[in-house]
Amino acid sequence: MEFICFIPGENVAKAEAALKSDFQLASRQSITIRAAESLDLDDKGSFFYITGSEEGVTKCKELLKDFIAESKNLETVKTKISEESENAASGMGSIFG
Repeated sequence: MEFICFIPGENVAKAEAALKSDFQLASRQSITIRAAESLDLDDKGSFFYITGSEEGVTKCKELLKDFIAESKNLETVKTKISEESENAASGMGSIFG
């Protein structure tokens, strides 16, 4: 399961702390955090892209619900993060290949 959301700048540290506080489930999911500026976007904050078990992602959504703001760039960010992961994986393959 996967989930992507935008967290405004003033809440990014609080959102990260909320995820890290749940050692049993939320912090064990694959959590990618990218600042909007690093993705060449005008949003002021960070995008959280979470993948993992249904139960784990649901717990992350619950922990982040008070920090989430709307962004029209969610699909763009999802694509960019997926491409980064694929490029990193193919790069590791050439190192070990």
